[in-house]
Amino acid sequence: KHENHVFYCTDEAAQATYVELHKNQGLEVLFMDSFIDTHFISFLEQEYSDVKFSRVDSELDNTLVDQDKASDIVDPKTNKTRSELVKEIFEKAINKPKVNVKTQALKSDDPQGTPPAMVLLPEAMRRLQDMTALLQQQAAQFPEEHVLVVNTAHPLIENLVEISQGSIVQGVGSSPSGELATLICQHVYDLALMAQKGFDAQGMKSFVERSNQVLTRLTNR
Repeated sequence: KHENHVFYCTDEAAQATYVELHKNQGLEVLFMDSFIDTHFISFLEQEYSDVKFSRVDSELDNTLVDQDKASDIVDPKTNKTRSELVKEIFEKAINKPKVNVKTQALKSDDPQGTPPAMVLLPEAMRRLQDMTALLQQQAAQFPEEHVLVVNTAHPLIENLVEISQGSIVQGVGSSPSGELATLICQHVYDLALMAQKGFDAQGMKSFVERSNQVLTRLTNR
């Protein structure tokens, strides 16, 4: 299914979501979790130049992506496709220029069982950072530049578009539903970062506070 392309995993717990996505589509993943394995991969790439090695969280193979035609339908009210709306909502909510937001529909028999969003770390960029950290004898920092893939097939993301356009703006600023949509976007992004262990102390503090805000909003009737 993926000739000359090897998918591998280095941390079974941290990359469990990504591994499960591959397994569900019948893609084989090699567990290379020993310290020497990263050097072994480089050796294999030199020996077999036609073979590409990708960690499961570096990119999404086409086998994992559903060509969601619904995302390409233009909404007459906004003159934008659903994918464009989702991308715009997340970019505005996250407000991090170095985060590249992409929208794709992940294949699954149970859309609820797939993550609403995933953080991807491009292979070449991640390897360079790991090498730099090794040479400087320090722990690798989570890169500011990364990809956030928003799963347009997930029910939460489908509902999010409706919520963001749900109510009329009251006074100055955004609508109550728009504010809730922003909180949910930030929460979804936090969960994607958590799966990558991409939190620092401040990030964890913000996540807990935002979780409480989201739950309060949802229970406030």
